[in-house]
Amino acid sequence: MPNLVTLLYYFWKLFLSSAMEILKEIQIQSMAFVFTGLRMAGNIPKILRPGSSVEMKLREHPPDCLSDPMLGRHLYLKIKGTKYHYVESGSRRHDMILCLHDFSDFWYGWRKQLRGLSGSYWVVAPDLKGFGDSEKPFLATNYKDDVILEELRLFIEILQDSSERKVVIIGHGLGGHIAWKLLERYPNLFSKFVSISTPHPNVWLKNMMKSWRSVFENRWFYECRVPFLPERALLGNDLEVIDKRFKKSGSVMDLSSYSNFDKEAYKYTFSRREDWQGPVNYFRNLPLTQTSCKGVEKQVVDIDTLFLVGNLDPKVSLEMVSQSAEYVSRFAVKIVNMAGNAPHQEQPDSVNQMIAQFVKGSKCADRKTKSCSNQTNINLRSLQNWTWSLTNLITGDMSYMSKWSSMIKLVK
Repeated sequence: MPNLVTLLYYFWKLFLSSAMEILKEIQIQSMAFVFTGLRMAGNIPKILRPGSSVEMKLREHPPDCLSDPMLGRHLYLKIKGTKYHYVESGSRRHDMILCLHDFSDFWYGWRKQLRGLSGSYWVVAPDLKGFGDSEKPFLATNYKDDVILEELRLFIEILQDSSERKVVIIGHGLGGHIAWKLLERYPNLFSKFVSISTPHPNVWLKNMMKSWRSVFENRWFYECRVPFLPERALLGNDLEVIDKRFKKSGSVMDLSSYSNFDKEAYKYTFSRREDWQGPVNYFRNLPLTQTSCKGVEKQVVDIDTLFLVGNLDPKVSLEMVSQSAEYVSRFAVKIVNMAGNAPHQEQPDSVNQMIAQFVKGSKCADRKTKSCSNQTNINLRSLQNWTWSLTNLITGDMSYMSKWSSMIKLVK
């Protein structure tokens, strides 16, 4: 009889857990349709106003900058039936630096690193699955974490001629989230990690869902749950989303790194609905029902980590950086002056110098060594500059200063 009661109790808990997951998913889907409806309602005045929309241009030929031989060699690799396109620059005898790009980006986002770091390193910039010239499967299940991480593991192992050679991995945005997950699943593949404006995925998701205000500000990620409409919206007004991105970056970008050819390269690459289908599918798989990380064991990866962030980046807070540091054993922060959310594109020379110094530097296994304490002092000064930049941007808000003590503990 006791065994029967235990069995019934087990099935009852399983039923309740499944029912809660179903209810959460219904809530997420409902919010997705509500937010999509609000967006469509907001577009009605624009549709009714004559001349407010821009007709989509036909782009049949790629800009010359995409085939510039100075940026590297264009190659392809087939992994489990999926074709990956990548660009490599530098000698394969050097250590590999693997660069993973953000949403609404592709290999070309690393053009300055392909040229600037290739003298001393073998720089590899792939188009992630669903982007650029890599294959674009239709179903969102092809973009789940388990699938993507396994394919990228094979990508690295096929390119490397020895299992003893480790990779320096750099990630930005979506590519940064993938890089964090790769580190946790396959830590033995990597020697160092550079995260560009990308907190740990758990920290980022928790911050995105910490309040109803945060949920509303990040409603786009909910809208991605709706089929077809997000891809159509991204194509609107002749890819206005890319115009806005370059207009925003242009205010902080080193002008020597900017040209109209760059913008046309992006518009050519994302000019069809299927060009957005893969990118949006990554967000369709976000675990939005996971409202808390309680009960999930925090995995600390033994790796040297450099976090690069622009002092004008409004998306990354000191608190998010501090919490992300808890997921790795060694963590340093560098602040890129006059840069926003994409410092490797906005201030490439400074970023390349920071990356090269970090990769060449000692591993600082013993944090009490002189070299490590010097690095800490540099980061503390940079962090202070970032704090003052943020408080100058947000008039009267001194909340960032109150987090200063926790950040000192972070880099010590």
